[in-house]
Amino acid sequence: MFLNYLQIVNYKNISAMRLSFNEGVNTIIGENDSGKSNAMTALRMLLDDTYYYNTKRLKESDFSGSLNNWKGHWIIISAIFGNITSEDKQTEVCAEIVPDKENEDFLKAYIKSGGENIGVISLFIRPQKNIRKKLSEITDPVDFENERNKIKLSDYEFYYTSRSQTDFTNEEVYTKIVGDLENGKCNDPDKDDDGILGCKLNISDVQDHISVVFIDALRDVANELRKPKNPIRRIMESVESLIKESEIDKIKNEIVQLNQSISEVEQVELVGQRINNKLLDMIGMVYSPDIILESGLKDDINSLSRYLFMKTSKQNDIESLGLGHLNMIYMALKIVEYEINRTRELINIMIIEEPEAHIHTHIQRTLFDKLKITKDYTQIITTTHSTHLAEVSAIHSVNVLKSINNKSVALQPNRSLDDFGRQYLELKNLALSTCIERYLDAKRSVLLFSKGVILVEGDGEEILIPNITKMAFGVSLDELGIGLVNVGSVSFEYIASLFGEERIRRSCAIVTDEDVQIVDERSHFYKLEAEKRGKSRRDKLDRLYGDNNWVEIFYAPHTLEIDFALVENRANAGYINEIIDSEYRQDNKKQSHKEKIKSGTDAECANTILTIADKMKKGWYATVLASYIDKNANIPQYILSAIAFASREVISLNIVFGMVEYSLSRYTDEKKKDLEQRIKNIKDVKTKKECIKKFRKTYEKDVLSKFLVEVDKYCVDWCE
Repeated sequence: MFLNYLQIVNYKNISAMRLSFNEGVNTIIGENDSGKSNAMTALRMLLDDTYYYNTKRLKESDFSGSLNNWKGHWIIISAIFGNITSEDKQTEVCAEIVPDKENEDFLKAYIKSGGENIGVISLFIRPQKNIRKKLSEITDPVDFENERNKIKLSDYEFYYTSRSQTDFTNEEVYTKIVGDLENGKCNDPDKDDDGILGCKLNISDVQDHISVVFIDALRDVANELRKPKNPIRRIMESVESLIKESEIDKIKNEIVQLNQSISEVEQVELVGQRINNKLLDMIGMVYSPDIILESGLKDDINSLSRYLFMKTSKQNDIESLGLGHLNMIYMALKIVEYEINRTRELINIMIIEEPEAHIHTHIQRTLFDKLKITKDYTQIITTTHSTHLAEVSAIHSVNVLKSINNKSVALQPNRSLDDFGRQYLELKNLALSTCIERYLDAKRSVLLFSKGVILVEGDGEEILIPNITKMAFGVSLDELGIGLVNVGSVSFEYIASLFGEERIRRSCAIVTDEDVQIVDERSHFYKLEAEKRGKSRRDKLDRLYGDNNWVEIFYAPHTLEIDFALVENRANAGYINEIIDSEYRQDNKKQSHKEKIKSGTDAECANTILTIADKMKKGWYATVLASYIDKNANIPQYILSAIAFASREVISLNIVFGMVEYSLSRYTDEKKKDLEQRIKNIKDVKTKKECIKKFRKTYEKDVLSKFLVEVDKYCVDWCE
């Protein structure tokens, strides 16, 4: 039995979310404030008996910020368990959560592996019945709103059910069970449908058989190990029956002797006598009991486990270890506890928040890989910011959380991924998900974390594009939340398949060469086959992703090196001249190259660029070129378009305004002074918009103005 899905509705920044989990280790990836911690808190509210949450703890801020008015709305948390075996069903509590009859439509939507043997536990945080009944009887909209606004947090109840087979993230379903509160309609509680909500459940009965532990990134492990129900004690409780009777008898005899020895210590006897004497003084001989002081160490293993503690082989105090080691020790203890106790539990769930905290990079990967051995008896759900952990995560066990308009959504990069591979990429004997898992490393897994992604095909683009962006706009790709990934020799179509409406809803820009041959046919750089491959690649990518709103392809007419040299009437020639001066010794060779770069035909310029790049190797050419580029560099249009598309979800008025302030440093004319004066007097959003508009009109050929033309195509409301 394992947690297969978790539905969350109207909790904090989660409006409606469905998380997908598998057996073993699961990873939740997401930027700050994307809802990772909120999702795990919701899971604990439902299943963790140590995290008791009721109306006394309920807060207005627990309700989704997307609600115009929280009053009357419900918070719903529902867990769907899979792989419930016939043995599991023999337990009364497990049988209680298994539906009597499975809903085929629900199973098709949720459990794509067949769907048999599921169980469901749901929590509804909702207004009490009398409150809902009163609202349901009001027909006047004004009266309804007045009565609704009287609702207090204390009017809410925590109602648990089992066996529900309902997609609560569906807005129509939510309206059906709650009503249309914004339009003055509340459903009659007398008509609550158990077929939708499920059967009433005593949650404590279930929680007795489910173990949930939450390991905080900054957990006080030393304090946890001192608690009465620490992992060591629970482990000892489980192994007590395995200890040989002869060993137990030996321990008992030694404890009896120890107790006697302690009691016979002269000072202990004297203390007992003093207590007796004091009692005699206080209440006299008739009423005073005869008191003795003796050692009372219990001789049962369970009691003795209280005195077991951990220490390192070199130090007596475990607290001397760092937080990272302490957290790993605690995880190890819990896993051992789960392994020993697994026959007594329906399911063991370990929630680990940011396991990378205080742990060295190499240990992160090793730890995460070793956690996978717990698959048979423990399900692990971990939240992380670490690309190193993302690298070793199985794609099918990853949830990517993303915040859209302050609402958190869960994306599963593996959803229908293998189907896409078979249907469109013709992968017959290979699973696309497996191939991508092998491809992702700590460097490439950045695409799972970024707000937007640019895929490039070579070292030149990987080195040059980030540098030229920073120089041109004063903002780095990292600051824009854009991850740039060099796919190398791997075809774009495989990696781009992660992005789309079904999987990761993030903008993915593909930058690739069309390789139209511009050099003379007699040049050894002339490669007609490269042009044919470029056309074939374009046809394939357009066919695969032409209708995908999350993937866009941007083609370099020739190659990056050539197109950078030819842009804006050879405006970048000065940077290339710097390379020529540093790489060539002969003055005539330098002069010949510079003339062809500046004023030769396009074919001559291209041939010269390729000659230099071939001599230096393209990666090093881009590295040296990047060191010379400054704020006056021009960017080829296709790169501007790719950056605009990849950043369409983050571009805002304030970001662009910052770019304008930076871009003004390129100029020294009188028009600049006028704009700078306006900027100094900025008071409101309207003035910022006017300044941006003025800049674009005044410096129409500036690289920022050309960039904003592309931004307008992909992000029409960026300045709203």
